[in-house]
Amino acid sequence: MESIVLFSLFILIPLFYYRVIKKKTWDEIKKELLPKNKELKKELIGSLKLFGILILGFLVIATTISAIEIIFNIQINDMDNVANFIKNGFITPIFFILSLTIIVFIEEFFFRAFLQKNIGILFSTIIFTFFHLGYESITQTIGVFFLGLILAYWFKKNNSIIQNYFGHLLYNLLAVILYLI
Repeated sequence: MESIVLFSLFILIPLFYYRVIKKKTWDEIKKELLPKNKELKKELIGSLKLFGILILGFLVIATTISAIEIIFNIQINDMDNVANFIKNGFITPIFFILSLTIIVFIEEFFFRAFLQKNIGILFSTIIFTFFHLGYESITQTIGVFFLGLILAYWFKKNNSIIQNYFGHLLYNLLAVILYLI
């Protein structure tokens, strides 16, 4: 229930901000929050490129964390917390896939199309990271921050919520499948 309220706010806050505070028309709000799509082929290629960059970013982060653990002889990889959160968080695979597709869209809509445009890449990424603290994992938090920066940069460069949505969704689906294996 708390998640439904939170994600509803992620939709309502931008609409309220632009309609009431900025006094924009619904067409202006649509153009502001849902940038015009490019041709389908460019959107798909951009989505796949972003997905590849996110995977590469994950590999760099994972390698760096492993190197730090080896060099300093410390244990900081606490990804078991994330796997347990995912395994216990969803009732059925269909419910999981449906909720993931909706959650990723709302995240991109709120954090990239709205927040990033209004407060910038760094602050929107910090807030994005804050909303992922529920996994109770230091490793996950570090990863979310850096991958959030990649998503933010990609959105700024391409101004495409579609590319961000599908790249982010593919990344999350792969991550969850790997956690569940």
